[in-house]
Amino acid sequence: MVNDKLLTRNPRRRAAPKKVNLTEQRIADLKPQGSEIVVLDLRVSGLAVRVRASGTKTYVWSKKVAGRPVRLSLGRVSGLRLDDARKAAERLNGQVAAGENPRAHRAAAKAAAAMKAITLTDAFETFKASKQRRASTLSDYETVWRLHIPMALKSKPVADIVSADIEKIKQNLLVAEKSRTAGKVIVMLGAIMNRAGRSHDNPARRVERPESKVRTRRLSAVEIVAILKVLDQRRGDLFADLIAIALLTGARRGALSAMRWSDLDLDAGLWTVPATWSKNRRELAIALPRRAVEILLARQQKRSRSPWCWPSKKSSTGHIVNPEKPLTSIIKAAGVSKVSMHDLRRTLGSRLAMTGAGAATITAALGHVSPQSARAYVHLDIDPVRAAVEKAFSDAS
Repeated sequence: MVNDKLLTRNPRRRAAPKKVNLTEQRIADLKPQGSEIVVLDLRVSGLAVRVRASGTKTYVWSKKVAGRPVRLSLGRVSGLRLDDARKAAERLNGQVAAGENPRAHRAAAKAAAAMKAITLTDAFETFKASKQRRASTLSDYETVWRLHIPMALKSKPVADIVSADIEKIKQNLLVAEKSRTAGKVIVMLGAIMNRAGRSHDNPARRVERPESKVRTRRLSAVEIVAILKVLDQRRGDLFADLIAIALLTGARRGALSAMRWSDLDLDAGLWTVPATWSKNRRELAIALPRRAVEILLARQQKRSRSPWCWPSKKSSTGHIVNPEKPLTSIIKAAGVSKVSMHDLRRTLGSRLAMTGAGAATITAALGHVSPQSARAYVHLDIDPVRAAVEKAFSDAS
């Protein structure tokens, strides 16, 4: 049975394209019809003028590429001369003759132009927001970005960044004996570039990552005494207290910087590190030795409304992120050679081993994996660890 609607439907058909030797006058004389019309140019293959019912006239290029029709707009007639339109059409014909797809070529050019407007700072913000990451990971990215990426590179368009830019940062860090940080910079910039659309020509890929030297720096008993003396003299100072807690607990820098009052049970001498700041993504319970509890109790008495133990108005996180500079000032005052925050963590581990503490105790002291009921078992699990930590610093008190 024939569908009556099909019989009564009278679709408006586009008029078949005419072919003429286009001139500026002939184009000006073209009048809009009830539907769109296309007039082909006899001189340059693929060039045409499209006239819409509204009267808008546009130069277009239309051809089959790899068996498929491709049409591209070249520009409004009012803003483009016929000679220039013909030259543009000839360039597109040349691309087809060379085996290229003009549509893909134009898309790539647009992408490159868009990338030209995107700075490395823009790309960094997009990269950070691209997927869910741990707070500690984001903090590391922010620290590397703030301390080691030059302002000139931050404001540079992503499209203009070359491997020499990254190599320069690497060499400066190697001179400062920061090979591990240099590796971090290369990896981070490479990831930012990939996310920004430069995976095909990522400049970081051509920069060789340096071999990370395994640090073995540990403080001696004499050095610990000297540092604790300076810390006691500066007790009450935000950074001095933070570094004292770092030395006494061996906590990771990121977790310590983000310590909250709500994570502390000072009566039990326990600090619970949230899973978001734990390297193994599990909640940790860290024993606080007597000296650390005293420092935190004193700070608690004069705390502000901030939820952070180490607040900072300058940081976007609301808390201190990198205390390396204050640490340098403290060890200089103590007459101690170069020490990093992680060296403090390594020192606690080695001091525990020297006292005869077992592997389980050392593991617990540096970050004990805690079940939900950690507080109920605090006297079973944490007290022996605290005793071991107290013993580790007994000859340095």
